[in-house]
Amino acid sequence: MVKQELFYKAILDNLTGGLISIDHEGLIIYINPMAEKILKIEGKNFLYKNFKIAFTSFPELIAAIDKTMSTGKTARRAEMRIMHADIPIKIGYGTMPVKSENKILGYYIIFQDISFGN
Repeated sequence: MVKQELFYKAILDNLTGGLISIDHEGLIIYINPMAEKILKIEGKNFLYKNFKIAFTSFPELIAAIDKTMSTGKTARRAEMRIMHADIPIKIGYGTMPVKSENKILGYYIIFQDISFGN
């Protein structure tokens, strides 16, 4: 089982898009390296903190995650703009609840910077 967990973590760590996982209580449990790069953050400083507190600099990100948490619905091919150092960054994203046996375990958002060429 340990090899399988390492395998899946390696997949998430090497995604070409950013990925943030939130548990069912709203705590950040995973931030992949591409999410750190896009948001220009150090993920370790955000882990196990409530996403609404941790991401106060990114209100659009909070709103996207919160909407999926409150409705339980998936968002596909959505867009938002986040500000970083007074520069707007256009983000394409999707959110989804993570379920097992019809029970919500948490949520994730996957995103990428789509600013260039737009």
